[in-house]
Amino acid sequence: MIESSKKIRLVPSNYQDILANHRNRKTKLQAMLMLDCGLRVSEVVKLKVKHFDFYRRVVNVESLKKRESGVFRPIPMTDRVFAALADWYERMPDRKNPETWLFPAGKGSHKEHMDRKQVWRRVKKWTDGVASPHDLRHTFATRIVSEGNDIRVAQKLLGHASQTTTEIYLHVPQEQLRRAIRSLERKSWGEKVFERFFPKKPIHILPVEKGLTKYHIGRKDELAKLYFLSERKINTLIIGPQGIGKSHLADNYTGSENIIRIDEMTAINKMLSGWICAISEKFPERTEMLYNDPEKPVADIVEKKAIKFLVEDLIALTTKGEWTLIIDDVSNITPRGINTLERLKNHFHIICCARKVEVKKGTFLSNFERIDLKPLPRAEATELAMKLSRSFLDKVEDIEAFKNHIWENTVGVPLFIYEMVERYSKEEHISLEIVKEVRHTAAVPETNAAPFVIGFLASFSVLRYAARAIGGDMTPIYILTAIGMLFLIFGRQFITATKRKYV
Repeated sequence: MIESSKKIRLVPSNYQDILANHRNRKTKLQAMLMLDCGLRVSEVVKLKVKHFDFYRRVVNVESLKKRESGVFRPIPMTDRVFAALADWYERMPDRKNPETWLFPAGKGSHKEHMDRKQVWRRVKKWTDGVASPHDLRHTFATRIVSEGNDIRVAQKLLGHASQTTTEIYLHVPQEQLRRAIRSLERKSWGEKVFERFFPKKPIHILPVEKGLTKYHIGRKDELAKLYFLSERKINTLIIGPQGIGKSHLADNYTGSENIIRIDEMTAINKMLSGWICAISEKFPERTEMLYNDPEKPVADIVEKKAIKFLVEDLIALTTKGEWTLIIDDVSNITPRGINTLERLKNHFHIICCARKVEVKKGTFLSNFERIDLKPLPRAEATELAMKLSRSFLDKVEDIEAFKNHIWENTVGVPLFIYEMVERYSKEEHISLEIVKEVRHTAAVPETNAAPFVIGFLASFSVLRYAARAIGGDMTPIYILTAIGMLFLIFGRQFITATKRKYV
């Protein structure tokens, strides 16, 4: 239970504002974790990178009690906690390692992480001795309860219950916890109007664990949009040409606990059967209730089922939005694949990638949001090239020529930049001549000569008929006749060429 009122000391609002706007990023984040997430000071100092789910904006706090070892309580983060985390995360030296302490100990310390007494002194100093770390936690609890939230929600967020009681509160829905946190962020109508015309800059801290590069360059708006859509379980189409970074985003998507990923929509029966088997392994009680045949393996039951019935089984075995389906390429999706996705899209969260999708195949995309990936602008493309080339930059004779040549040959396509840098890395010395010799042919846009040929023939025919008609009264008629003939000959090609073919 929450401590009695006799023990509660609330932090005055002016000191809350001082901590929330503190110039020291570390102090600010520590204070916000206690004031807006209700963490104990001992829990704050023992946080690691792995405890944060950046996609869902959740911090998973491990119980410090011995009898509850390995028990976590998920706490959603407010915008100001997330913003403070973003500021501090950028300055962490080893942030890519999930085992890195969020607040490591200083030099010369025998401890791995910051001491709780140091945090205590910081809070005391910046509140003129008025508040302690536990007072920040008391303030959090009081605000949660005073906003009319269920007392069980407060107990779940604060981690006050014993192990037995905690098991009861594990069934408090995560969305209810999120609503409780959002209740702390109520804004006046003036703030809402201001943000309407001057929206905040998107916040994104999406970790990179897979792919050719272990970091993001650019893509700030795209990453923020992907997070926004994923949090709301909105189906998403990531579209762009070869090498633009679609797989990079899909590789590093961690916005769901339950993910099924496939290369493309082929072998539909096998894909759906495998999905059901994966659900069976994670939730065996569900498949037992559905199939009611404990002696027969699930794989044998679903092996010969038709696609229609496999889809029905999947929907029966899951709740809406519980699973995310990632499809690496739907560019060449088959009619059977289209029909399957049309039946799945309203129950499952789907993220699919494509170079392009024909309009006639795009019927399954009716409730999808679209993220268009464009080539990186010059500044970010050269930044990526320099970061990839860091290990051998001392071998480059003319770095400016090196950067410019990579940009001209790749026009900002990340995969092509990576491949060109890989090619250069194999040289012992990169002179100006070698810089100019290396090219990336795949990045050079192909030119379709057909429109030029048709245009030339059309112009030639018009001139021919116009020359015959010069000097006579029938000139306009001859010219119109020539135009009509040209339309009869080439009109179909022109109409087909200008017709929209892709989504």
